[in-house]
Amino acid sequence: MDEVRQKIEEFQHALESQSPIKELFFRCPAVLPAIGLLCGLAVQYYFDLPFWATLAVLGSLVILNFLFIPIGIITRALQGFLPASLYPRSIARIFLRIRIIRFLDYVPFLRDYARNDIVTLISVFLCFCCLGSIRLINFNHPVGNDIRAVAVNPTFARIKAQIISEPRVFENNDWHFAQFYHGSAYTSFYVKLNSIKTERGWETAKGVIKFYISENTDKLKRGDKFEIFCFLDKFSETDNPGQFDTKTYMSRNGVFLCASVKSVNAVKVIESENTESFFRIKSKLNNYATAWLTEGMEESSQKDLIEAMILGSNTRINRELYNDFIKTGLVHLICLSGLNVGIFAGVAWWISKKAGLLHIGRAIASLTATITFLLVVPPQASTMRAGIMFIIFCLSRLFFKRSFLLNSIAFAAILILLMNPMDFLSPGFQLSFGATIGIVLFYPIFYNYLISFFDDSNKSFFIKLLKSILAVFSTGATAWLFTASITAWHFYQVQLLTAIWTIPAMVPATLIIVLGTFKIILNPFLPTLAMGLGAIINLCASALSYLVSIFAKVPLSYIIIGKPWIVIILVIYISLFMWKFFPFKGYEKRFIYPCIVTFLFVPVIFLNRVERFRNLEFTVLSVGHGQACAMSLPNGKSIIIDVGSMSRSNIGTKIINSFLDFKAIGKIDSVFISHDDIDHFNGLPEISSIDKCRNFYTTPQLIQSDSATARELKKLFNLRTAPEKIEYGNVAIERLWPIDTMIDYSDNESSLVLLLEYADRKILLTSDITADVQKKLMELYSQMDIDVMVTPHHGSARTTNPAFVNYFKPEYLITSCSNVQLERTIPEIRDFKESFFTCEDGAVTIYVSSSGNMKLYGTRKTSLSQLGVSVP
Repeated sequence: MDEVRQKIEEFQHALESQSPIKELFFRCPAVLPAIGLLCGLAVQYYFDLPFWATLAVLGSLVILNFLFIPIGIITRALQGFLPASLYPRSIARIFLRIRIIRFLDYVPFLRDYARNDIVTLISVFLCFCCLGSIRLINFNHPVGNDIRAVAVNPTFARIKAQIISEPRVFENNDWHFAQFYHGSAYTSFYVKLNSIKTERGWETAKGVIKFYISENTDKLKRGDKFEIFCFLDKFSETDNPGQFDTKTYMSRNGVFLCASVKSVNAVKVIESENTESFFRIKSKLNNYATAWLTEGMEESSQKDLIEAMILGSNTRINRELYNDFIKTGLVHLICLSGLNVGIFAGVAWWISKKAGLLHIGRAIASLTATITFLLVVPPQASTMRAGIMFIIFCLSRLFFKRSFLLNSIAFAAILILLMNPMDFLSPGFQLSFGATIGIVLFYPIFYNYLISFFDDSNKSFFIKLLKSILAVFSTGATAWLFTASITAWHFYQVQLLTAIWTIPAMVPATLIIVLGTFKIILNPFLPTLAMGLGAIINLCASALSYLVSIFAKVPLSYIIIGKPWIVIILVIYISLFMWKFFPFKGYEKRFIYPCIVTFLFVPVIFLNRVERFRNLEFTVLSVGHGQACAMSLPNGKSIIIDVGSMSRSNIGTKIINSFLDFKAIGKIDSVFISHDDIDHFNGLPEISSIDKCRNFYTTPQLIQSDSATARELKKLFNLRTAPEKIEYGNVAIERLWPIDTMIDYSDNESSLVLLLEYADRKILLTSDITADVQKKLMELYSQMDIDVMVTPHHGSARTTNPAFVNYFKPEYLITSCSNVQLERTIPEIRDFKESFFTCEDGAVTIYVSSSGNMKLYGTRKTSLSQLGVSVP
């Protein structure tokens, strides 16, 4: 009778109307565990719960669910997960017959509790929350022989390891002034640690390390086992707002240390694998695919673009073209994504169908093709997600079981997060799953609304073409709807016209991927036909490059917005899910949620821009041996004073542009170049390359200089002599030095000295002036008092007059220097009460309000140093 009653209850339950959320969770039972896993990872990451607390909650939930969980829900969940041919119907019978807690049938309260689906769903959610928490604790907790436990501090060590990634050479020449930079090419790769030598001899050690060799070498290859004496260190923390955080990125991927040597000769290869290991098989597959794809193609930007779109080799793409793809929001076309996997798998399915295979044969062929594709291309969240989804689809075809897209997406997320729990924070994971979820949830709504204006009886070619265009637009729009906020959060910009650009761009992009796939397959058998396909692919690549370059120049194609508030981002996504699962009824009310989402995007786009109008913000960025200062004025204009470094390469792209995007600065009104020293201007071309700069001011000495660096600078920019005084609204910049046009001064002697004044606050920038010039300034401006001084010549004891440091009575000192230069600063600077050093404190920012309130803080400095009341 128990079984009969259970069947009746299930039938009645099926007839009852359920909420969209409950129906989703029972129809796609992997969705709730995936959400719970994500929430558990987020809670553990931000609150760092102790292991015992999580384990106690999980244990309590397991006991309660064993006692009270309804058998019907178990069976429905199993039916959702397992194919019909594999579903063990006897499981329900076994549970019903051996269930020990029979008193549930006689205690009304407990019986009602057990039959409450909401309670069960909450229990499942909490269980997977606990699982996520435990998995992250395990991921971040080093075991006894983990390299993190062995090498706690930076140290030299002798290790044995195996190369697990293909060594890559970085020429470090992709920026304009690289020819004048002392840095050279280097080689990097990842290694799996086997053992480390200690005082007790060789001991087993585990962990993955990123290795750097300070030269270009091709002597090492994937799979090599080697021994080396190297320097082990942790990745440095980011020290500038908006800068790419290498340490966080590496830790998300389970890499916590880096190792370095100067020469490849220090590497002693113990064993070079000749066997067909997994690494060698994967490398060979990739090499074969690359050779078959590019055979017959000349070295060009089109070839690099084709390799990136099909095989994920995007490191050689022209930087300007890559930036255009980012501006238009089409960068997913040149980065491996679910689109690549979908097209590749679709081609395999189509070929199998044309070959006469039935569903089982097509599923096996497509499954094999998908796995092969995943072995060839670099592992990424987007390709893994699409690959797992298609594998689930093929398996469902094998077992004649229907698969639901949301269930497949959730299952893919669970697998990826269990393998690497930190992936939930990566932009790739969020963008890939966000775009897919947006398409699955909202594509039918968008597309059906757009085609509702057409007459269904009209079957003309034009109408069919228009519907196809609307289908592409709906796909792009719904993907953008769910990824725009993620892009804003990670990259500080919004591409408003992406859905429109997707329509024309998808034509050449799809042809490149489809024909490229056929070229790889046909090249070994029909090389002549493959050569013809290569010509067509090249033509498509040229067309795509041209289209993207044109789109990037359209106004409002993208907007720099700065770092948005996380609260607004969360409310946007809550509104989107409410729109889907709890829609308002009635024609007039159905536009409420779209209006809410649109309204919320307004502060995302404009909030940081409005904030810049409230105060003066002056930042001395951390660039090592060099100087770079950025200033936002209350009238909305922005100024840069110097932008260069001798110890860091390409700071224009890596540091300055990232900072400007972070602060929502799209245009630079004026650039001041203090003197003819490359560590004060070698990052400028990369900033101006995206049309950010207007006026360029410097000294007469630099304008008349004949040095190689000065000649190169004058080729690029129209340099003018800095005026004695410039006013930007209530902000005044006065040139204190040089006071004449004598050109027999040295570069440092002729450096610009600028006085910035706003709301009765004064900031003195001294550049690289020598002790003699410092003495002259003390004589010329003996009555001047200042609030902040950017110290001369990076605080060098060799050129700084000790009396100059305190002469103008500064309250704060800021020194832009490297760690090596810090050791050479004079005691008067090091021992100053309020002294900031960019190598220690990171970027140092000064805020000045219209009432004169001022505060300073460093990116790495936790305590605020303030004058007066803090800026509101």
